[in-house]
This record gives sequence, structure tokens and C-alpha cells, in this order.
Amino acid sequence: MTSDLSDLLRLILNLIRFGSIAEVDYDAQKVRVLVGKNLTDWRPWATQRAGDTQTWWPPTKGEQVILFSPEGDFNQSILFPAVYSEHAKPPSTNPAHHTTKYPDGAIIQYDHEAHALTAILPSGSSALVKADKVTSDAKETLCTGNLTVAKNLIVNGMSSLNAGMAVLPGTDGAAASIQGKLNVSDDVIAKGISLTGHKHPVIALGADSGVAK
Repeated sequence: MTSDLSDLLRLILNLIRFGSIAEVDYDAQKVRVLVGKNLTDWRPWATQRAGDTQTWWPPTKGEQVILFSPEGDFNQSILFPAVYSEHAKPPSTNPAHHTTKYPDGAIIQYDHEAHALTAILPSGSSALVKADKVTSDAKETLCTGNLTVAKNLIVNGMSSLNAGMAVLPGTDGAAASIQGKLNVSDDVIAKGISLTGHKHPVIALGADSGVAK
């Protein structure tokens, strides 16, 4: 009777246990978990979605997890990540933050009090958005670095260039084609000749101006 009660108590205690991941098989999507001094067999971990939509966010070695074992049997267990530990502290303790921190130092965070979405990527990183159409619906957009447009740039509103403009000729040989009036507040220089400073000699009435016809 005592043995039966001990076995029953052990099974009850093993229903839900804390442990740490000892080994990970990413191809098989299974782990071995160290529970106390006991090492489980290879067991699957729970994920957010595994149907028509799938997610992949595998646990890592040393991560503290919860082991749920039906009937107290580790051989039927499934693990649920994760629990903070001294070696893996939360990236934020602000209740307004939804934060993900990656091993390379990248941080994706939304602050619902400040209404601010932040993505901080480490040096040498890149970001890719691939779609037929991307719309940025913002009152203001600030680009602090260089911007390269591989194809045509179409601007339907006013363009303000505050630090000059350098234009190279296109495939038709023209550097710029302007339809309509061009207003210049200072001067136009063509091959070193000033439009406002260039002077023409006075030509007698009826004489040939010398301009080719």
C-alpha cells in the first residue's frame, strides 16, 4: 500500500514540472529536458500555430520551460516555453511594452502607451519587404540616410531640395525636361555663361542678329 501511494504521489508531482532544455533537435522539432536530475527522452514542444498557418520559434539550450506530462509520464510529456531565469531576464519590465529581443541584439518593441513601434537592428543588418505594392500612410516620413530608387520616382506634390541637386543625362541625352514655366530667383549658367550677366551688343534696326535661322 505504501509503495502504491508513493507511486501515485510521484505521478501527481510529475504532471507539471519545471525543467531546462538540455538538447534540441531542430529537424525533428524535439528536445530533451533536464528535470531535477532526470533527463527526459526526446519530446515535442508546443508552438503557437501548426495548421494552415505555421509558426517557427524554437526553444534554445538552457531555456527554462514547463513540462506537462499526462498521467505523470515523462514519455508522454510536451513542453511549454518559457520561464524567465537569472540567465535569461526579460528585455523590458514596462507593462506597456510588447518586446522581443533576439540573440544578435535586435529588438522589436511596441509601446501601447506611447503608440510607438520600434525596430532596432544591429550593425550590418538589413530589412526586406517584398510585395507588388507597399503603401506608407503617414503624415511625415523621415529618411536619415541615403535613399536609392532603382526605377522611376513619381512625385505628385511639391518637391523641395534644400542642399542642391545633381542631375545626369538620361537615355534621351537630356538631363532634365521641363514642361511649363521655369522660375529662377538667382541666375542660370550655361557653359560658364551667365543668363543675367551676359550682355549682347546693340544691333542696328534691321540688321542681322547673327542667330541661325
